[in-house]
Amino acid sequence: MTPAAGIASRRRVLLTRSDDDNAEWAEVLAERGAEPVALPCIHCEPIDTPALRAELAAAASTADWLTFTSRRGVEAFASLHPAPVPRARIAVVGAATAAAARERLGHMDLVGRDGTAASLGDTLARDGDLSYRHRVLLALAENAGDTLERALTAAGAHCTRFDVYRTIPAPPVTTKRAMSAFGADNVIFASPTAVKGFVQQVNVDVPIKVYSIGPSTSAAARAAGLAVTAEAREPSLEGILESMQWQR
Repeated sequence: MTPAAGIASRRRVLLTRSDDDNAEWAEVLAERGAEPVALPCIHCEPIDTPALRAELAAAASTADWLTFTSRRGVEAFASLHPAPVPRARIAVVGAATAAAARERLGHMDLVGRDGTAASLGDTLARDGDLSYRHRVLLALAENAGDTLERALTAAGAHCTRFDVYRTIPAPPVTTKRAMSAFGADNVIFASPTAVKGFVQQVNVDVPIKVYSIGPSTSAAARAAGLAVTAEAREPSLEGILESMQWQR
């Protein structure tokens, strides 16, 4: 058993992602001996219009790079543009997105160093031959920031961004659920949207330990009045488990 697994084995952990993403992480946590509790705090929906499909197809036909910062971006792109894109190389933010690209698009050519948009931008700027492979298509969430686009533009790329899905927080409820009712004193947040969905559903009536996947999520948690116990050094479940070990 790894150190992270050892610390997880004594924890009941509230997961705040979407239904299917919670299930994926719950399986890993259960294997590590933790007791996961699922509370969907977000849901994701594709953006699909005839205009978007037409514009995406036109851009994809001339793109040198397709870039993705999430598995959902890959899945949404593949649904909107099911035709092969043989001339374009594919750059992704991390391992899960790489796996989705291989499955849905047939290949993957470049992966960022540490799972962040900033790292993907640095990797593409360094290794993407942008001086002559300069047409970059970005398939992103509607509420994603412009970190990647700014980095690539500064490196000489011509970027075309498409918002292909949106992440929506759980809506406010008339009567919030008490945190104590979940029997969990550890909460994992993987996005600022999940933080918003959580505080709109839950009354934090007991002390909790909050584990964040990265800086923007930590900032959202603090803005919502939640003290962040630890932040992952890399934006992944493994990074979160490691941050939990640090608090031992």
